[in-house]
Amino acid sequence: MSALLPPSLRLAQAVGIMTSAFLSGTLVAEISSRPAVYEKSEQMLTGIAGGVLAVSYGFVPSMSQAPNTLLVREWQTTYGRGVAASPALALVSTLSYFYLSYNLSFTLNHHKAEIYALAAIATGSIVPFTLICMKTVNGKLNSKVEKSKGLHRSEEMNESKDKKGDSSQELLDRWAVLNFTRGLLPFMGACLGFYASFFVTS
Repeated sequence: MSALLPPSLRLAQAVGIMTSAFLSGTLVAEISSRPAVYEKSEQMLTGIAGGVLAVSYGFVPSMSQAPNTLLVREWQTTYGRGVAASPALALVSTLSYFYLSYNLSFTLNHHKAEIYALAAIATGSIVPFTLICMKTVNGKLNSKVEKSKGLHRSEEMNESKDKKGDSSQELLDRWAVLNFTRGLLPFMGACLGFYASFFVTS
């Protein structure tokens, strides 16, 4: 039980669970940049990161009717904030879970150590997921941002020659779905960490 663990391991439990849960909330909440997407899964999202989403509902303006120039610039701002904070949060949480797993592997808590290892892998998986699964759509959206330079935010970019599915709104819809999936990884890590901390005794 967590009450029998030394202070360093209890601190690692708190840090691992809190950072992975917060990371999940911030990633999932980024979907609020595209109301057309999150409205379809509002109940699911609210169940996962309701508090963070409630804040994003209040502060992030609806972008569904905005010109594509403004859409991609807002995406760049949202994505940039995530890039600035998410890797550090993922690293802290992953290292905390691995620290717990390593230390408990030398005790009788082998099952708990295995669950913490799974929590570390789930949380840390957001990095390869981002680099591999989101590389294409991120690249296309960044190209849109470059294309929008020199245009006023109220102007529309000419996307008549874009391939089907490569318009700004379609790319943002695709990114939002991938980002939601990415947010589930640290959420799984938080659930596993919570389960190992409070429900696994040996």
